[in-house]
Amino acid sequence: MVLESKNEGNVLTLSFNDAKTKNSISANDWVEFRKQVKEFDESDLKYLILSQVNGNFSSGAQLGENLNALMDDVTDAAQALWDCRKPVISLVDGICAGAGANMILLSDFIIATPTARFIEVFARRGLVVDFAGSWTLPRIIGVQKAKELMMTSEEITGEEMNRLNMLYKMVEQSNLQNEASSLIDKLDKLSFISICMNKEQIKNGLNKTFSDSLELEGINQKSRFIHSDAAEGMMAFMDKRQPDYKNTLDA
Repeated sequence: MVLESKNEGNVLTLSFNDAKTKNSISANDWVEFRKQVKEFDESDLKYLILSQVNGNFSSGAQLGENLNALMDDVTDAAQALWDCRKPVISLVDGICAGAGANMILLSDFIIATPTARFIEVFARRGLVVDFAGSWTLPRIIGVQKAKELMMTSEEITGEEMNRLNMLYKMVEQSNLQNEASSLIDKLDKLSFISICMNKEQIKNGLNKTFSDSLELEGINQKSRFIHSDAAEGMMAFMDKRQPDYKNTLDA
């Protein structure tokens, strides 16, 4: 197992640490990753960071294992990350390939270096895209460009990812953590439950009609009107001060 975790403040950081394989992900890692994400989502922690280490994010799943058995765990891990209600931030440098590439697409904010290397590597290995990449990538960059990257397995750099609007920010490696901290500071000034509900509305809206999305927005907004965060936000606006929100996920 190469998955490592670290708690610091309100943040859980997960990374795959195996310099020999450029942080490839073993069968046991998928099971543990799913477990850690689900436990994070039920904890008092607020932010999940998926981080590069040793100059790479991940080269994807370790080949040579029992891939048939592995796929159920890969799918379960992807579902857990998609279901996560809280903000997920990916810090990307070096190789970001295969399931590792598609993992970052399920995060809410991607911060990458100009020299990051994003590769839908599957066709090079006689495999097909997994970890929900065939669902997420076309929605982010468009169908034709997604076909190009998946069917040719050509890699793109962090600079190209930025041009394709895949990134929150592009920074040098030395600034990855600082940029993540700045983002968290920005989010900490906002209503945490509002942030998480906005995330959920976006996710739900991908599979809803326009009318259904309007209905969901109305239901959610009515619940906000009677929540203490809304009262605090309005009072802070009137008092010209920074709001003091509850930072909880209570409805």
